[in-house]
Amino acid sequence: MEAKSETVSIKAEAKPKFTISNLFNSLKEHLNLLLTVFKKTLLIDLFSRWKFIFGIIFMIILPIVWLLPQDASILNDQSSLNEVIGMVHIFFTYMTVLPFLLIYSSASLISEEIKMGTMLLLVSKPISRGEIMWGKYTALLFYNLILSVVSLGIVCLIAFLKYPFNDIIPFFWTQFVFSLIVIAFFGTLTMGLSMVFKNAKTTVVIPLMLLLIMIFLFFIIRPFLMMPTPNGDTYYEAFHVYNYDLGYHFINLYVWLYETLISQLPEGMIWWLLSWGIYTIEYDEFSPEFEILTKTHYQPPYISLLIILSFTVIIIIIGFIIYKRRDIN
Repeated sequence: MEAKSETVSIKAEAKPKFTISNLFNSLKEHLNLLLTVFKKTLLIDLFSRWKFIFGIIFMIILPIVWLLPQDASILNDQSSLNEVIGMVHIFFTYMTVLPFLLIYSSASLISEEIKMGTMLLLVSKPISRGEIMWGKYTALLFYNLILSVVSLGIVCLIAFLKYPFNDIIPFFWTQFVFSLIVIAFFGTLTMGLSMVFKNAKTTVVIPLMLLLIMIFLFFIIRPFLMMPTPNGDTYYEAFHVYNYDLGYHFINLYVWLYETLISQLPEGMIWWLLSWGIYTIEYDEFSPEFEILTKTHYQPPYISLLIILSFTVIIIIIGFIIYKRRDIN
């Protein structure tokens, strides 16, 4: 009995007493480990001067080329920067170039380190795999956030020098908030897949295919899907294509941001939105030569946001479970 009581006493002494000070020190230690992984990922794995510069150039080149030839003499106090380059910037910068840069930069963050053996060095230190994942993930989001802010700032500066548009600041905020959604989606998706697959090339395939389908395939075939069926509905509506059309959900969120933060959409932007299923053309029965642009309302914006976030959250949870159970050796 005495030996048993001594064992219990030893265990009680070995177990640290819970105090606010111990909790604070433990939290501080975890944050320091996260910061170490964050800095290593940001400054070594992601950032390089030339890669950053070329990323900025690719993100701004088409919007600037589109903006500069605009004749300033025809612009007036009501001229909208959103109408001039809003959809060009959204489509090219945030739905083509930025996702590609995200996929390219994040595909190797976990998988390549496991393949090259550097992950073994990380896990051999007093740091959990969760801290490794969160450190790399936050660094990835932060790096691409800086890319977005710098490129968007350059576009707004050049727009101001070209002509003092009346909505430069609203343009900045709507584009910036939309970029956060894109960064969160493609960054989380690719990060999750990087924890699932052992090869960075395999990790790249799925998000790149989604990007190609979202931008190019649907951009090409969507006009045909908008043709009416014998029943009068479009094929897009009849087969509920909008439910799994990521392009539609992203643009649906952009339109919601625009209408919430700025005002009613200008007509020049509405014509762009026909290609994304947000608007459709109807004709007056008595005057068929007149085209009526009608908003489709296939899904409310919060459903689009829920679909986008749910998809990525599921992928990163599955990826982390596989990564946590993986034998790094």
